[in-house]
Formats: sequence, C-alpha cells, structure tokens
Amino acid sequence: MKQQSGGSLDALTGLRFLAALHVVLFHFGTPCIQGVAPEWMVQVVASGYASVGVFFLLSGFVLAYNYVDTAGRMQTPPRAFWSARVARVYPVFLLMFLLSAVPTAQASLADNPLPVAVAKLGTAGLTTLMLLQSWVPRLALYWNPPSWSVSVEAFFYALFPALAGRLERFRGARMTAALVGVWLLGLLPPVLYLVLRPDGPGTLDAASGGFWLTMMKFNPLARLPEFLLGVLLGLVFVRERASAASQRSGAVMALAGAALLVAGFSQGAVIPYPLMHNALLAPASALLVYGLARGGGPLGQLLARPWLVHLGGASYALYLLQFPVSEGVHWMERFVDLSSPTRFLAVLLALLVPASVAVHRWVETPWRTRVRRGLQPWVEGPSARAASAPVVPGA
Repeated sequence: MKQQSGGSLDALTGLRFLAALHVVLFHFGTPCIQGVAPEWMVQVVASGYASVGVFFLLSGFVLAYNYVDTAGRMQTPPRAFWSARVARVYPVFLLMFLLSAVPTAQASLADNPLPVAVAKLGTAGLTTLMLLQSWVPRLALYWNPPSWSVSVEAFFYALFPALAGRLERFRGARMTAALVGVWLLGLLPPVLYLVLRPDGPGTLDAASGGFWLTMMKFNPLARLPEFLLGVLLGLVFVRERASAASQRSGAVMALAGAALLVAGFSQGAVIPYPLMHNALLAPASALLVYGLARGGGPLGQLLARPWLVHLGGASYALYLLQFPVSEGVHWMERFVDLSSPTRFLAVLLALLVPASVAVHRWVETPWRTRVRRGLQPWVEGPSARAASAPVVPGA
C-alpha cells in the first residue's frame, strides 16, 4: 500500500493477509480444533467473520491515505479514482464469478425446477456482475458468498469522492466527536436488531438466518460507518504525517489493538452475534491499523516482512478464491479420502495460497493496467478527446 506522495504501509498489507486467512479459517477451520484446542482459541477461529469489519475500516483508512490531502480534499479526479478502483477489483472478481458459475448452477438446479433455476441464476448472475448483490438479502451469498463484501466496497467507492469533499471541517474536538459518532452509528443496526428481534426469537450465531439479520449483516448502509471510521482515521494520519508529530511510535497502539481484537474474538460465544459481526470491535481495529501505520513497533516489523507483504498483496484473490477452491477440493474427495476436517483444510490451504499468489501475479496485476488503459478515454472525458483530435484541413 503506497501513498502517491511517497511512503508505504507495508505492515497493513501484511495485516490484510492475516485478516483474509482468519475469514478462511472461520469458514473451514473451526471443526479442526474443536475438542482439541482451548475454548478461547476455538472462539477466535469461529469469530473470523468479524475480520471483514477490519477490511472495511482498513479500506477507508488506505483510501484516505492515498487520495486525500491535509485539508480533506481529493487529490485525484473522481473518474480517475473510480477507474483505479474498477481496475483493482473487477478482473479478479470476474474470474471468481466465472469459476463459481458451475457449482452455483449445480446447486440451483438441484434445489429448483429448471425454469425457476434459470430465472434465479439469471437474476443473481446479473445482480452480482453489477456488484449490487449485497442490497438484495436473498442474493447476497448466492454467487461466491464472500463476494458480498466486494459489493459493499463498491458502494463505498462510489461515495468516497463526495465524502472526501466534506472532510475539511473535521478537526480537533469535532474530529473526535465524529470518530465516536460513526462508531455508535455502526452499533445502531445490531442494537436495534437485538432489541426488536424482527426475525423472531431464537439463538443468534453465524448459522442464523432471517431477512432482517441478513440486511443488518450485508447491507452497505449498515456497514458504511465502519468504512467512515477508517476514512476519518486516515485523514487524522495524513495530517499527523504532515506535522512535527509524525515520528510518534505506534508500538503500544498496535499491540493494544491486536490484544483487544484477540480478546474480543475469544469471547465470541458470549458477545451477542449481531454486535460482534458489525461494529463492536471497530475501535480495536482502529487502534491496530493506526498503530501499524505509525510503524507498529515489533508487531509492525513482523507484519512488514517481505513474504507476508507479498501474501498480503494476494489477499484479495485469497479471499475470493476460497469457495471455488473448496469446491475443487470437494471434487477431489471422489479420489482421495478427505473426510477429516483437518485433512480437508490442509489440502485447501495447500491449493488456495499458491493459487491466490498466481492469480495476483498473472491476473490481478496485468489486468489492472489493461483495464485502466481501456478506461482512460472515459477518465479524460469528451473535452480531452476533442482537444487531442487532429485538425482536418477544410473541415
């Protein structure tokens, strides 16, 4: 993660890999340690869904770091920003969409009559390709489930240039109030859900369903405060770096944030699931991200190791590949005994990590350049194209 004006946040790139791996372990690793590891460790793994919130906050922080000046204004025209975001996320997203098509179609055909299955696949496919699936509760997890968060991020990207234009007045006490306020705003949906219980009584955990719970978890508006918290923190950091205070150590902040996150994850069986899922741990994530951005001390040095930074660069592919690769591992069960959850996870990770590095190198990186080049006429706009058009004599 590099700022346009110089500097790097390598420790945050390493953090991205750990957060993505935490989500993967939540999906596939909990059965491997149940009855073997201490209960607190089981809960840390089982709370991996909460690391998606780390991604949302980290996204806001890095965008502010890269695109906002000390006055809170965008340094890049909106079209150039959106072009860069599309080039960053869509090539890998499209590849994962295609890789998920066969298992998604098979599941739909197995559960529905052919006309219904075709209608569902068409609706879900189009909605997903347009990055709108997180707005439709029944479709949020329909096609490559982890991609719901990319749909949420797309909404954040759409808003970001307008948000950046309104940040200048947030300074001092007003900035502190805004930081606290957006965190409390993020807690509002889960608190209301717990009070009202609109889906009816019952146990609430990662396996729970219900229309309103799905809305609370996946709707972009419900997750926007976590992103806003990251944007505001990023602006604070940009201003700090421009001041004499830029040499402050982040070692204590990073360690405190990491400890609070692990402590929160370890209490996943006690903390109400809606709170854990959405925003409760956002202040701990904020401490960790800000501390690492300052350098992070020993923890920052560990996360900035070149091999971990390299894996962090491939973390987006890792996150989206987990379900297509898991479907491939399930297919392998026809030929190899993978009935043990531990054996299944070992094979999954042995395939997933190298595959994510390969996709990052041979798909994400080259196609980012190609997409940006293809979008350049749109970025420049009609006036720029007209200015560069050759003059035809006598026209």
